[in-house]
This record gives sequence, structure tokens and C-alpha cells, in this order.
Amino acid sequence: MFPYPYARGGLFSKGLGLTKAINWGGLLEGTQKTLGVINQAIPIVYQVKPIIQNAKTMFRIADEIRTPSNSDTLQPSENTTSTMIHSENRPIFYM
Repeated sequence: MFPYPYARGGLFSKGLGLTKAINWGGLLEGTQKTLGVINQAIPIVYQVKPIIQNAKTMFRIADEIRTPSNSDTLQPSENTTSTMIHSENRPIFYM
């Protein structure tokens, strides 16, 4: 029927036909939207990452805050004395 085996059209000619069927404008627009979302998400990831890494410590602190304090049993030590040094127009230092 076909005297030459490549007369029907080869893979290359079929591949060129497929490139005409692709909507390049839509493909590029979709790619651009995707890259825009990624560019907005990257800074958020960098801001949230330390919070997630320190969550364990934050929960420990929250547990300590919730526990009743033993301030009634603590007595101030007798060795600590505080004196105030005060001079005009200068900060107040406690020693």
C-alpha cells in the first residue's frame, strides 16, 4: 500500500502536530501563578519555622506558669541587702 515505510508520517511530524495543539499562553500563565504563590509562601515558612522548632520549649514554659507557685514557702535570705545609690539627673542603681 505504501511503497516507502515513512510515507505515513513519522514520530517527528506527529510531535510537531502536538506542539501546535498546546496552549502556550495558558501554560505560561499557570506557571506564573504557581511561582507567585511559591514566592509568597517562602517568607512565611521562614517566619514560622522558629516558632515550630521552639514549640516544645513554649509548652514547658506554659506548664510552669500553670503550676501553683511556692512563694509562700520561700523566705528571703538574710544575707541579701539592698542599698540605693541616688544622685541627681542620673539613673538609680540598686546594689
